[in-house]
Amino acid sequence: MNTNDNSDNPGFKHYRIGDFAKFCGVTSDFLKHYEEAGLINVVQRESGYRYYPFDQSARIIEYMRLRNYGVTVKEMQGVLKGGAEDAFALLDDKAQAIRETVRRLDGLLEEHERLAAWYAKRKEKPVDWEIREVEPYCFLPHTNSQSFRKDERIYQLVRTWGMWLPVVKSALTIEPSLLRDNPESLHWGFAVPASLLERYGLPVNDAVETLQFGKALVFHFNELEGAFNMADVVAGRHPAFEPVRELGFHVTGTGLLINEMKFQNDEKGLNMGTGRFIIPIAR
Repeated sequence: MNTNDNSDNPGFKHYRIGDFAKFCGVTSDFLKHYEEAGLINVVQRESGYRYYPFDQSARIIEYMRLRNYGVTVKEMQGVLKGGAEDAFALLDDKAQAIRETVRRLDGLLEEHERLAAWYAKRKEKPVDWEIREVEPYCFLPHTNSQSFRKDERIYQLVRTWGMWLPVVKSALTIEPSLLRDNPESLHWGFAVPASLLERYGLPVNDAVETLQFGKALVFHFNELEGAFNMADVVAGRHPAFEPVRELGFHVTGTGLLINEMKFQNDEKGLNMGTGRFIIPIAR
């Protein structure tokens, strides 16, 4: 809010925008934004320069407090002109949103620790495999080989699930019995262990599939060339299938190819991937 003033208003000292921002611990853009919203009074002198009266610093501190709660500039006018009950109701809502954010960030940090420990093993042995019991995964399909899937239920969840990457993984499901007749049965989507979905309260609906593994061969890889080449998967040429064949196992159900990271070297024409392939097996 601009006010024309030909005097120095001796009651308060006036400051140019850079100094006022520095003294308040904010940026010049912060002051301009709040001024444009009509939340700060600014004195414009005959010289054309704008000055910020000292008394506006108290407003700045109030705005900073509300901003740290996540209160928007648009919401601030209502908060400051309303009563305490309305203000605290809004702050309660903002605090709950902060709790949700903290819970998600804690989950991301925990997953990073798991991923870092996993990667430390991959540095020693980039490609490795093991046979073990694997818990069920929940899978939200998203695309086939050429396009997004047409299922509105997916798009009710995809934003929230995407916010939980890397707890949620980008992954490809492989149903061997369907590949011979329908290569487009390969589907990329989002996968998460059922225990973590329950722990973090990720939303679900009927679009979410449950993948049961039980006994599985888990093929770990780091910077593996062509790791996510769908043609190789369809043709059974993915390196993960080699130990399955060598050990005399057969695939008993849907496999899950998990993408932790993809790397592309355009100069060498290489596409490499880091992740793991979970393949349910039996003799």
